[in-house]
Amino acid sequence: MKKHIGHILFVLTVLMSQQSFSQSLTGTAFELYKAKDYRNAMVWIDSAVQTNERYDSQTWQLRGIIYRKTVGGDDELYFREIALESFIRAQTADSTGVYKTKIEDYLKNTVILYYNDAVTLMKTDKNFESSQESYLTYKDQYHKLIDPTFDFSSSDITYYNALGADYLSLVTAVNDDQKEKIRIKSMESCEMVIQIDSMNFQANLNIGLLNYNQGADYVTKADPFMTIEDIMYNQEKSKVSFLKAIPYLKRAERINPTDKKVLIALMSCYYGLHKNDLYIKYQTMVDKMDIDGLEQKHRTNNKDVEVIKELIRIYTNTLVDEKKSKYYKKLLNDLNP
Repeated sequence: MKKHIGHILFVLTVLMSQQSFSQSLTGTAFELYKAKDYRNAMVWIDSAVQTNERYDSQTWQLRGIIYRKTVGGDDELYFREIALESFIRAQTADSTGVYKTKIEDYLKNTVILYYNDAVTLMKTDKNFESSQESYLTYKDQYHKLIDPTFDFSSSDITYYNALGADYLSLVTAVNDDQKEKIRIKSMESCEMVIQIDSMNFQANLNIGLLNYNQGADYVTKADPFMTIEDIMYNQEKSKVSFLKAIPYLKRAERINPTDKKVLIALMSCYYGLHKNDLYIKYQTMVDKMDIDGLEQKHRTNNKDVEVIKELIRIYTNTLVDEKKSKYYKKLLNDLNP
């Protein structure tokens, strides 16, 4: 009988607690939250934390959820900070640890939003500086609120490789007076990866390409009114850039010896440095990769002059075949009598 009475009292206590919650400021805020009326929910939950309801961990949890859900506009980051503060207050109020795991998940999911912002700012908005700020905030908050010992090496490699690659792609799209600034930004991002993993393929390739492109710019962007001295000076600077590129490209080649981008970049560097033997070595490797495709293009359209010229070059200089070279030269002559 006593056991039965105890059970009834427990049920009554739960029902009274639920009724009390529904009539509280927190309860009103919760109903508004469920109705997706987040702005008014914020007003009620802010009122709740000014009363005795502030001693209830669930009140702070709900405040964090409401502020985290209120997205868009200039106040979004400010609201996110309030959300994080609320979850921390929820931890303090949870003296028995009943909600420990749940609150930790709230914190983690909120902190990750900074990483999501960093990706969106980089990939969609092309706002690279704000992206990096958001990424650094993500790491800082993660260490402060979730795990102070967490190792971000893997994440850093992924993020800074992506940032370096996006800066690299931007180099070709900006005006000449902006190229050097963007190139430096890309280089800095790639170097951050190299500091973590010196044998990272993508970072080594990108640094190699950045230096090669700089060398090529010195040669191809020459002003027609430049003096002979200026032209010679640019040629020397291009050689310096090509020489800087080679160690990174050679390292990338060791990591992935069949990557076509690496082979073309090395071929181009050695061509710019007038190192003919090495240029021919890499040109031959690239031609071996391309020859089947070129032959197929020729079979599909045997009047494509550019393809025929490329086949003549290959069979004359690298994959030497006198019979095929003669055949394609005659074909070209017949097409251009």
